[in-house]
Amino acid sequence: MKTFTKGFTIALLLGLGFSANAQKHVHGEGELLIAQQGNVLQMQFIIPAADALGFEHQVASSTDKNAIDVLAQQLKNSSHAIDIKGQCILQSTENSLAHSHDEHADLHSHDHHNVEATYNFNCKTPVRGFTVTLFKLMPSLNALNVQWISNTGQGSTEATRNNPVISWQS
Repeated sequence: MKTFTKGFTIALLLGLGFSANAQKHVHGEGELLIAQQGNVLQMQFIIPAADALGFEHQVASSTDKNAIDVLAQQLKNSSHAIDIKGQCILQSTENSLAHSHDEHADLHSHDHHNVEATYNFNCKTPVRGFTVTLFKLMPSLNALNVQWISNTGQGSTEATRNNPVISWQS
């Protein structure tokens, strides 16, 4: 199931023209990519590390390591990122912080780094929208550029701290 959803999402998102190399890196702004087919819903958040962790530099202290550990733990719970109002059951989650500190230190040696979190759900009914709760967890995150492909079509919008609700029509 995990391989299917990853392959499914990659194929759908490439169909929308997403490319990891084309993602912009603007502090205060992140990306949210959504793919839905049948009962399977997958979401991927891509957030600048400066907004997610408060820094982008190489891990240099126990405070930095603690910030990574705390955020990694928080991102395991989908309610810290979104509120689907009980329509779906979380099947799996992954985030780019779930590495050892040695691997993570290497990732932070670059000028810019993003934190990524992916959520896979099984939904009883088709999802038509949800509320982004990630803004509460990341005070300097102001907006998410949202793109989706669903059972009923594709589209894009922007979710902001003041307007965190995302919806699409059937």
